[in-house]
Amino acid sequence: MSITSKLAALMLLGAAALSAAAQPAAWPTRPVRLIVSFAPGGSADGLARFVGQKLAERWGQPVNVDNKPGGNTIISAMEAVRAAPDGYTLYQSVNSTLTMNPFAASKLPYDPQRDFTPISQVTTVPMIWAANDRLPAKTMQEFVTYARAHPNEVTVGIASVVAQAAVEKFTRDWGMQVRLIPYKSGVDITKALLSGDIQVGFDGAAVYPAHIKAGKLRGLATTGPRRLDMFGGKVPTIVEQGLNKTEVPVWFAVMAPAGLPDAIRNKIAADLREVMALPDVRARMSDIGMESAWSGPDDLLKLIRSESAVLGPLVRELGIRIE
Repeated sequence: MSITSKLAALMLLGAAALSAAAQPAAWPTRPVRLIVSFAPGGSADGLARFVGQKLAERWGQPVNVDNKPGGNTIISAMEAVRAAPDGYTLYQSVNSTLTMNPFAASKLPYDPQRDFTPISQVTTVPMIWAANDRLPAKTMQEFVTYARAHPNEVTVGIASVVAQAAVEKFTRDWGMQVRLIPYKSGVDITKALLSGDIQVGFDGAAVYPAHIKAGKLRGLATTGPRRLDMFGGKVPTIVEQGLNKTEVPVWFAVMAPAGLPDAIRNKIAADLREVMALPDVRARMSDIGMESAWSGPDDLLKLIRSESAVLGPLVRELGIRIE
């Protein structure tokens, strides 16, 4: 073999070695942790466990849900930020963590666009206004009328910044004054409603159907464009009741710590796209009051940036503050 041929062969071997080095090791080879911002039993937890199960079936490794509630989702966000960017820690984030907390906190310990790797949006979340018998109103219109006549007397339970923004915007738009009571999760809100500690709850719909069907709670209205099947189509939307001003959106996305290799990011995003399109997943999302809404890493980053530009000023205008 000539010197030229030997050099060419060595160059090919070197290129192959570099290419192999650039490829990540097989992933996953051990269990994956999925951090969730809310307590077990709510819609966010149900989403994580069902989708995690589907991913585990594809990956051949368990996906273990790790609930880290509290702190307006800052506790869970920091748990994800501190993790190694190797794909073995993922974070199911609600949009307020990424687009609203930066404007509500005086000193946020993370930067949503610097400290995370966007992977994919997975759902949008219609919300529900639910009430107990302590509130005499039977409809959303009656609730508005009652709250106007009894300023600062009606108590409303919330469990996130996005819920707070939605409630404060709605009450401002319709000339109401209510008292907001913060809780760690929708499950806690439901317990407070059932015990009579509060009169109204505003949260994802998953924890309410059994109580509404049993007559223990009353569904006043849902957000979003259509009635939810999980309530048998019996709870009307805000729009149907003539209270159709701009709503604050709620959605969930899967993120990872900053620095996640592109190959792993793209694999997770592609697998999530297939999982969220499965008929049984779509049916399950409907059962827990959600809708599949996949978008890839680039589109998710654009969504975070565009929503921040819109909701940031709203948070400041409403004077929402978290510590």
